[in-house]
This record gives sequence, C-alpha cells and structure tokens, in this order.
Amino acid sequence: MSKKSEKKLPERLEEALEELEAVVEKLESPEMPLEDSLSLFERGSQLSKICFDKLQEAERKVEILLKKVPQPQARSDFEVQNFQEVE
Repeated sequence: MSKKSEKKLPERLEEALEELEAVVEKLESPEMPLEDSLSLFERGSQLSKICFDKLQEAERKVEILLKKVPQPQARSDFEVQNFQEVE
C-alpha cells in the first residue's frame, strides 16, 4: 500500500470533503501515472464513504429532533373566512 492510502482518514465532514475535492482534481490530470491514479481512487472512495456516513448520521439526528418538536395545533378560536370580491 502506498503512503497516501495509509494516511489517517479525517473525522470531520468538512475535512473529508476538502480532501475529496483535491483528490478529484488530481485524478482529472491526464499526466497522472496509473499506479498513482489507483491509489488516489482508493483514497477518494474512502473519503466518499466518510462523507456519506456523516451525512446519513446528520439526517438521522435531524429526523429525531423533528419528532421531538411539538407540532403546531389548530387554534379553536380561529375561524377561516372565505372573502369574495364585491362587484
């Protein structure tokens, strides 16, 4: 395994996204040797999984929070009136 794939993976979403963007930019270079491209692709796959997992975790937390928030109740002293234009 190359040094790049042995590098510690970031724990924060923002760090993983930033590194993933840099990996994609490097992979777009036509001069990159195949061996380096494969190592970068592997790293990018790991970073992509971190991003996906972090976003899923955040989504679950938001769903839990939304279930805890009381939903607004209709007011019994409020009556909807239908107004029509008078000609």
